[in-house]
This record gives sequence, C-alpha cells and structure tokens, in this order.
Amino acid sequence: MEIYFSGVFNCKADAKGRVMLPVSLRNQMAPMLNDGFFIKKSYYDECLEFYPAEVWKAEVKKLNERLGDSRKDRDFKRKFTAGLRKVEIDATGRLLIPKDVIGLVDIKKEVTLSPMDNHLEIWDKATYDGEVDSTADDREQLAYDVKYAEKPGGDVS
Repeated sequence: MEIYFSGVFNCKADAKGRVMLPVSLRNQMAPMLNDGFFIKKSYYDECLEFYPAEVWKAEVKKLNERLGDSRKDRDFKRKFTAGLRKVEIDATGRLLIPKDVIGLVDIKKEVTLSPMDNHLEIWDKATYDGEVDSTADDREQLAYDVKYAEKPGGDVS
C-alpha cells in the first residue's frame, strides 16, 4: 500500500500528551489503524516523526541493509531511533504521545502536523511556524539550491 499524507493540521495537546486528530487526517489513517504507528524524535529537526507501522518497518529494513555493526553504525542507529515508541489512535481519534517523547522536542499545547509523504512530522506550532517562515528571496534561493544540488551519482536533474 502506498501512503502519502496530505494537509497541514493545527491541533492541541492536552496535559497528558493526547492530540485530537482532525477527521480528515483520521480518514487518511483509516487503512493503517489495525497495524498501529511508531513515533520517534527526528534525527534532523526539532520535531517528532509519526510513521504507519508498515512504513516504519520498511525504514528499519533499509537502515539495516545499509548499516553494519561498527561503532559508528551502531551510534547512528541509536541516535536515529531515539525516543522510538509504538503508539495507537484511540477510539475517539486521539493520539497519545508519551511525555518523555514530547519532552525531546519541547512540544507545548499547540502542535502542527505536517505531511512528509509517507509519514507526518509533529511540531510545536511556534517552532514549526519559525521553520517555514521565510522571505520570497529565501524561498527562491532554497528552490535554486535544491534544484541544482548535485544528486548521488553526479546526476543534477
């Protein structure tokens, strides 16, 4: 099953770390509810990553194919999987984010759920707003840098 999330959603987290998911997002998740989900701290950004179980298992498989058993490989895997937990959506459509995981990225009351193709990023809203806020010149330069960055194997298309 190919999974592509769409839509940016602003939600609230309660004191117990429960986030009520919007109906349109729950509808996107419906085919994945039985298998569950995984959540972890992003390796690259100050957010959490939320994966359908099927997608996370494929990520682990790719990771294991690329990494060996060297100290550096083990260190990367340990940091890449920091905060990893299996989570579920309850019957009322709430995601419970464990408090220790929330603390890894300082999520407060307002959160933003942002799609990254086959998984979601979960941000503290103020942090997310700061990440996406940019001038027209900044956006143009970023687009140029991404478009013309050298791709693996020397391909620049």
